[in-house]
Amino acid sequence: MTFDFYMNLTRRQLIQSGSYAAMGAIATHLLPANSAVSEPLYGINTFYLLTESYRKAKENPQANLRQTIRKYLQDELGLARLRDRSKINAIRFLAGNNYPSTLVQKANRPFHFDAILWTTAEQMDRRVLEVLDAMMQSLAEMKFYLVPVLANYWIEYGGILRYLEWVNKIDREEWFNAYCNRKDEEYYLKYSLDFYTSPAIEELFQTHIQPVLQVCRKYSQVAILDIMNEPRGKNRYSIEDKKVPGNLYSYQIVANWLNRQARFIKTKLPKTNITTGEEGWLNSPVELQLSYLKNESQYYEGIDFKTNLFAPNSALSMGSIHMYTHELVELSKPNDCGRQFRDRRDWDYLLQPDKPQTPESYIKMGEEWIKSRASVFGNKPWYIGEMGWCRGQSETDRSPLPATVLQKERMPIYRNWAEQAFTLGAKGVFLWELAGITHRDEFYGMNLNQITEIFPR
Repeated sequence: MTFDFYMNLTRRQLIQSGSYAAMGAIATHLLPANSAVSEPLYGINTFYLLTESYRKAKENPQANLRQTIRKYLQDELGLARLRDRSKINAIRFLAGNNYPSTLVQKANRPFHFDAILWTTAEQMDRRVLEVLDAMMQSLAEMKFYLVPVLANYWIEYGGILRYLEWVNKIDREEWFNAYCNRKDEEYYLKYSLDFYTSPAIEELFQTHIQPVLQVCRKYSQVAILDIMNEPRGKNRYSIEDKKVPGNLYSYQIVANWLNRQARFIKTKLPKTNITTGEEGWLNSPVELQLSYLKNESQYYEGIDFKTNLFAPNSALSMGSIHMYTHELVELSKPNDCGRQFRDRRDWDYLLQPDKPQTPESYIKMGEEWIKSRASVFGNKPWYIGEMGWCRGQSETDRSPLPATVLQKERMPIYRNWAEQAFTLGAKGVFLWELAGITHRDEFYGMNLNQITEIFPR
């Protein structure tokens, strides 16, 4: 089998084909949907995996696609060794990439602008779907459970702003300006509700995820399916804790949207756990006495995972939380557009003001984050989709500690948090993240040996 870099299918062709049969081999010989996973999931995030797999296939267009992808995953990235030597038995990855392809020529360093599943609102690039299928097959053969993420909220990999562009709410220049000049927050506040309330966007979203769901149906190892990575409904109404026109709060609008997508996905994968991929923001405080974590509403984020899971019409079968409970860490670097910007990561605003801003305080805050969120899930299963710890070198130097020093801190922290989560009923804990070959996370990236040390077999 050679890799065809020139074959594209339009949205119209897919719809007319009936159940996406036009995808040929990709849609044939489907296996039954996944049943419940009985063992705990020790997971690792590899959000870049589809993009890097696509690049490997593009480097060798005449080679056997599945052999190329298998070699990259097993030998170059080392996932087979990771599976053999550690408890890591699950991979969470982004199953689509919707960067605007028309912007490639404008970026000085356009290495992210590839593996674009939908090149336009109407046209899908079949080669990306073939890579996804080959990638998932190799991971399944290595006996990994799979956790595909269908979409991204953030502007990286396209995000919800890409859909707003596709329905002409914003134009490509605005998207590019938001991406390059850090104006994405401005656009989220102005347009996020349009994403969750537009019938045209919802129809487009469901059309776009159907081919990915068809691939997922082939593999019984698909354990969890995240609708979106870190969805939020943050807007000017949520910031003021006011109802939007129509007499609903933002978090209720988001909950309705997520559950409609969950019902749609359930028709394709009825036995797979469907979750939101969210961070765990709550609209109401928990009934616990907390000493480090602020026990207050995060209404301003415009999402409430309790409402998502327990609304009368909820179709979500599993809960999700992420956690980055550490002090502010920052890094100055050029972005893909060649402009300088400061990348900041932290949840330090959640620390109670009377507690010292020390690593020990933030570790305790992490423990209370897990405890407080676990108290809300009731009888629904849940998992930690992302877990990350980072720390600045000093009070004045916020750049991350050297990797070797940071790793020594991470090992006991990750182990303790994971043990606590499993004790409280979590079905899985996923670390952020395994460093890729071209994708490196300066805050949380870990190599194969470091991850193996955290969870040795």
